[in-house]
Amino acid sequence: MKKIASILFLLMATVVCFAQEEANDSINKPSKFASWTISDAFQAEAGFAGSYWKPTFNIALDKEGYYCVVNLYNQSGYYSIDRETLPHLYLKTDDGRIVDLEMDGDEPVHKFYLKGYYAARVWMPGRYVTRFIYFIPDIDEFLSNYYVKYRVWLGEGFKDVEMSKSYSKKFNNRLKDAANQATSEYETKKHSLNNPLETRWRN
Repeated sequence: MKKIASILFLLMATVVCFAQEEANDSINKPSKFASWTISDAFQAEAGFAGSYWKPTFNIALDKEGYYCVVNLYNQSGYYSIDRETLPHLYLKTDDGRIVDLEMDGDEPVHKFYLKGYYAARVWMPGRYVTRFIYFIPDIDEFLSNYYVKYRVWLGEGFKDVEMSKSYSKKFNNRLKDAANQATSEYETKKHSLNNPLETRWRN
């Protein structure tokens, strides 16, 4: 219904670790599905030690609405999912409320592998990426909250992260920046994105 599955092929997620762009994390899109935009990725946890393995967030936008995209990284393999339970993203606000984002029932969990590479003569090993795409019912309401903790719940387990006071400010600012970036790019390209035939006839 929301056609989230097409985002797998359309997603151009640039993963940012300490503001350094990682070229490996990209998925080329077929032009006929050009109906979306996506923000740069940002690190979802504070700290320098082991940051290469920490989750990253994106905000995506297509003609159906906004999505929160979460990438979980692992060195040994993909994360396991309870097939009988849809993955959730829980975000706790500073006033104690829980915002629950759920994946669409028809949306698969996306899994792919990023090859290792050298960065400043340091070998960055390959990573298994488990990607979740959650629909955001109301982007304005979603961004009006101030988040201090989040949980990626997989049914059989979860990754629970409580952000420090200083980092939660960065996290919330980056979340808004990501939404603004996706919105700005979508507004700029909206006419041709929603009419892919026009792009073809111009070429």
